[in-house]
Amino acid sequence: MIDSRRIRPLVIPVFLFLQLLGVPALGNSTTIVAVRTSTDIYIGADSRVTGVRPDGTVYYDMKCKIGQVGKIFFAGAGPYEYGPTGLNIRLLLFEAQRPGASVRETIERFETLYADALTRTSRTAQKESPMVYNKYFLNGHVYVYLFAFENDIPVYFGRIFSVQGSDDSVTISTEQRDCPPGCPHTEPTLLAIGYADVIKKASLDDLRTQPPVPFITEVIEASINEDPDHKSGGPIDILHLSKDGASWVQKKKECAAIQPQDNEHR
Repeated sequence: MIDSRRIRPLVIPVFLFLQLLGVPALGNSTTIVAVRTSTDIYIGADSRVTGVRPDGTVYYDMKCKIGQVGKIFFAGAGPYEYGPTGLNIRLLLFEAQRPGASVRETIERFETLYADALTRTSRTAQKESPMVYNKYFLNGHVYVYLFAFENDIPVYFGRIFSVQGSDDSVTISTEQRDCPPGCPHTEPTLLAIGYADVIKKASLDDLRTQPPVPFITEVIEASINEDPDHKSGGPIDILHLSKDGASWVQKKKECAAIQPQDNEHR
């Protein structure tokens, strides 16, 4: 089960890899902070991942946690990726694409595809790597956040996939946290996940006194510094998304360059 101190998703309207079997398995070790305004989206994430091999051995690695498929950008937390079972945000977003589809329609197809892949992955872990399954999947969560512009409006889609299991079955339930409609159109919204004691103190009052980039940096640094288990770590990557396109504010070499975006249905 994922430590509740480590993961705490927060949406404040202003008014706020897994790799199992013979390959290492990535558990959760993510801090994500995103700010949506009426005109822009800023996304920040730490870099450290905690790997757990099938024998329970823990190791640490570095990963770019912000990715892109066309005009949709994403970040994930929890055991959100395992190639052999098809659990891959980027590839499933590609698979969800249809000519002429809106961003929301693409996300709806992605949600179904991802839930199916997470079911396969959880069942594989349950059979082949029970130690990993019990620690990172059973009664645990995978968080996927997707960001885009549609019709010149900044939007994000939160999908929280929860794993429930018994001795012979695995069930995935999904919670949706979208903005809009779940946020005011003209006021900033804060999305944050990380070390709970830091994240629950994050305030839009602080955001009013400083621009989004230093605010995001401050919250992620605090989450990294205050977590006694040191499951997050730098460097911090930050992406800026507007109706005119996307650009890295800061990134490490592991983060891919921004690709041209399909402007249809913006």
